[in-house]
Amino acid sequence: MIKPSVYLYNETSIGFEIYFGECSVSEGLSFFHEDTELVITSFGATLYKKYGYATEKELPVLDSVGSIIAFLETEGDIGIIEFEADLPKVGTISSHDDGECHFVLKSRQQCISVLTAAIQPEYSNMLINRLVENQGLYLTCSEKGKVGKYYSFDEYLAKNS
Repeated sequence: MIKPSVYLYNETSIGFEIYFGECSVSEGLSFFHEDTELVITSFGATLYKKYGYATEKELPVLDSVGSIIAFLETEGDIGIIEFEADLPKVGTISSHDDGECHFVLKSRQQCISVLTAAIQPEYSNMLINRLVENQGLYLTCSEKGKVGKYYSFDEYLAKNS
């Protein structure tokens, strides 16, 4: 079970936004069906083959969630610095330094589906409710279900580093 360290939920004019701290690109993509269409719009990696800094132009054709997950599993650590992709029927996913995932989804239903997949099952309903009630705030959830609330990412870092 993937357990992000911190969560954020926000409803905006561009869609339903989710942020997961300590969540890799592979983990973030795993919340979607492997057949989900995907178009990489920006990519940068420092350890892929001998490119020095590889961009989306150096990648093989990767057009679905499953193909990208398989590629990343086969290649291992390729030093992802930047990853942005469009999931045409779903929304977008992005990551910086392969250490967090940011989603902007087209529907609340898709958003709840991703949250449900990412949150420990025993706390899923409780934490989703808290996220919806506390839009724009960063929340944590301990192994025992205790929720922490932070008004900024800097506050979260200051109290959890």
